[in-house]
Amino acid sequence: MTPRTTAPGKAHYLYVVFRAVLTLVNYIGLASLLYFFAILSLAGVRGISHPVSITILAAGLVEILFYIAWFLPYRAYRQSPGPQPVPLTRVLRRQLYDRALNFCHDPELFLRGWFNKAHMDDIRTENVKEWLAWALFDREGDPADDDPELNEYIAGFEDRGGVKIKQGTGDAESIRLSFDPVVMRHRSLLFYTGVGFLDAVTTVALMAKGFKYYRQPRSSFFTTYPFRFKTLLFPNESPYAGLSYFYRPHTSKEKRPIVLLHGVGIGLLAYIPWLASLPPDVGVLVVEFLCISSRITTPLPPTKELVGGIATIIGNHYNKVDGSDEFVLVSHSFGSLLLSPLLQRPDVASRVASLVIVDPLPFLIHLPDLTYNLTRRQPRLSHPNDWRMRFFATDPNFSYTFARRFCWHDFVLWTEQLQGRRTTVIMGGSDGLINADAVASYIYYGDLKYTREDRREWCTTPGRWNGQEELALYYLDGLDHCESILDPAGRAALAKVVTTYCERSITWTSRFAEEIKLGDVPSPTAQSPVMSEGGIGLARTSEDVQPLAARDTRDTLASSAVLTRYSEVSRMSRGLRG
Repeated sequence: MTPRTTAPGKAHYLYVVFRAVLTLVNYIGLASLLYFFAILSLAGVRGISHPVSITILAAGLVEILFYIAWFLPYRAYRQSPGPQPVPLTRVLRRQLYDRALNFCHDPELFLRGWFNKAHMDDIRTENVKEWLAWALFDREGDPADDDPELNEYIAGFEDRGGVKIKQGTGDAESIRLSFDPVVMRHRSLLFYTGVGFLDAVTTVALMAKGFKYYRQPRSSFFTTYPFRFKTLLFPNESPYAGLSYFYRPHTSKEKRPIVLLHGVGIGLLAYIPWLASLPPDVGVLVVEFLCISSRITTPLPPTKELVGGIATIIGNHYNKVDGSDEFVLVSHSFGSLLLSPLLQRPDVASRVASLVIVDPLPFLIHLPDLTYNLTRRQPRLSHPNDWRMRFFATDPNFSYTFARRFCWHDFVLWTEQLQGRRTTVIMGGSDGLINADAVASYIYYGDLKYTREDRREWCTTPGRWNGQEELALYYLDGLDHCESILDPAGRAALAKVVTTYCERSITWTSRFAEEIKLGDVPSPTAQSPVMSEGGIGLARTSEDVQPLAARDTRDTLASSAVLTRYSEVSRMSRGLRG
């Protein structure tokens, strides 16, 4: 299959229709003013006094007041800095820096990507220090006492990357999410009314499939718009006040239940076809993230609190001592960013039997592609999906969430964190948000040394997938971001993988076991990461289950030699470029 490309004529048509509809829906106030002057010039006072004209003008006036009274103050208010992340120690900064350079296939493109595609002559040492201060120190301002450490990082980048960075300050501006302006676009009351209607439709559809709704406290009713009257009417309350969720009890003894972490959009509507296809005896828990669902609502809680809340919700339903209620964790797009901090919690990780990661975002997020594509790249005319992604990326709440609540070193996910359980990564080969080739190579081989021949190999993964590998790639050639959920082929792939993982009777093979068979790889010991049924799992976490930024990850990062061997073995076992 070749990547999907929209014909120029059709692409232009889709672009015009998409922009026209969005402009009309989101700028009704402006449209009503244009209507007023048009009718006034054509029909005079008689035209604007018509009941239809009065209705349109009244609606436009309300929209204009909403824009002035809510959106403009909200946009100004959200430009302020977000919560300060837990500072990294110098040891952790060095480890993350080294790990990032190990997975950087083109150092010059890497640097230019974080500097808005600027020319290397415009990227000077002081510019790089400013960017590193954000990336590793989570701060801005004068380097002060950190200047020697920053100089070490720059020297190391030059040596390992084979590039020379000129001294001084250049004209290039780096991407620093925490301090850059938050770019958001207005959404009209009509748009939010439509979202509220679709939310009600989604609730009815889920309840028809046996789901119960667990609401936030009734006191939170006025903190979310469109108003969710089910917050007042439904009896079940979530054990964590910051999140609501849907839950269907699990009754099957042969299958595992499912936990779903959804992605950006307008809520759970896009997941209804897939959820409806699941066997009725399979339990499903779907956590709602309203701040990325086109709502006006409270910000996303800090990472530690958010992950703790999700763990509380999961523990409210899956808490058997014998572990018989282990579940399949399905994450999509933004939801996949929560995997790393969740897997660092023993109370959650011990119950995750398998992982399904759809449209993955947390792999290789030190590369500039995700951040650049969401915040800087202009949508391409020949890629209509770019406009859809841009629309959601500029949503007032999501844009703030990504800019001020996104700390890359809290959410980055490395493949060794997935050891000890089956994981399948379902991704589109034409994903426009991430570096699809780099992520596919990292999942498939454990490195970024890919060629065109490798792409052909990845395209065969759907036909060869059997659910028995520890880490598997399910590469959907031609699909863009989110089309794994929206496209019938993507939904079929998701249903196939999840249904297989839900079966308790299927056995599987650890890729770490292949390394031991080939030699030169130490067997797990008491000092290695925690043992599990499929091989080795994550490094031990601290008792208070702090986020990655606040704990020592030496046990995990010290396995780099094993990971290098793992990459070689992965290529050898797949019969490619030994």
